[in-house]
Amino acid sequence: MNVAILILNYNGKDLLSSYLDSVVTHKEDAEVWVVDNGSTDDSLDVVKNNFPKVKILALDKNYGYAKGYNLAVSKIDADLYCFLNNDVRVSSDWVAPMRQLFETQQHLGFAQPKIVSDQDESIFEYAGAAGGHLDMFGFPYCRGRYLHHCEKDQGQYDIPEKVAWASGAAFWVRKTAFTQLDGFDERFFMHFEEIDLCVRGKAADWITMCNGYVKVAHLGGGTLATNQPKKLYYNIRNSLWTYTKTIPAFPLLLIIIFRLGFDFLLGLFYFLIFKYGHVWAIVKAHNHFFWVFPSTLSGRRKTVMPFRLTSVFVKFLIAKVNPK
Repeated sequence: MNVAILILNYNGKDLLSSYLDSVVTHKEDAEVWVVDNGSTDDSLDVVKNNFPKVKILALDKNYGYAKGYNLAVSKIDADLYCFLNNDVRVSSDWVAPMRQLFETQQHLGFAQPKIVSDQDESIFEYAGAAGGHLDMFGFPYCRGRYLHHCEKDQGQYDIPEKVAWASGAAFWVRKTAFTQLDGFDERFFMHFEEIDLCVRGKAADWITMCNGYVKVAHLGGGTLATNQPKKLYYNIRNSLWTYTKTIPAFPLLLIIIFRLGFDFLLGLFYFLIFKYGHVWAIVKAHNHFFWVFPSTLSGRRKTVMPFRLTSVFVKFLIAKVNPK
């Protein structure tokens, strides 16, 4: 299987200067591409002048994560892709073990390595950790991270295991699965699109795994800080879109009712602490979700139940009481 590592970039010259060398050093026989989303800084000059082995696909504007990678896959041929954030550091050879996992698991559509913090590699990183699940209310969480609590990496997730979703920070994708599913949903622009793809993949009998034998370090927050209203907006809207497309009608109704109540209380909390931008983000997210709800519902194909019968809030409390 030939491998292409695709690094989507938008005005990330400083991140490319800091992290791209590690990717090139450990690329093995893979091609490395910087897919530039219409940057207005000197990103392309940084690549051309300092990384001659790296190929460039320059897009004419910022298409976001979803369409940016869809365009890249349509123009760059490979059997296996790694969609890699521009703030990920690779410290050992990882292409061969990730490729081997796909070669031995014929129904494996998506995978990720173990992701630790670039600031402290003994701790899992927020965006992905050791692969993700979805709780009974539709909230995503990771093995190694519950809400904002990140565990220490003590080898507890080293064995490759199936998960519900893999992190978009270091997202390995089999081309046949990606094309069968028509790639990312471009309406998402950014956030939750990898979870949506994995859930749709599960409905089509593709599996997702985390290969804990492989580790990368992620800075996190390089694109959009976790406390930004825009991130809140995308996560609420896009998660509701995902569930409308993929889960059966009865749990879908319960999820929507619960999320309406939960997000109302969340909005009230932000209002009381004067974060009006976050309140408006919640209102916009639900408005946009319901505006296209009929068309999203009519586009349902095969449904699946990706949720676990547990709550991320319970896991968070347990992790706080019994930290590992």
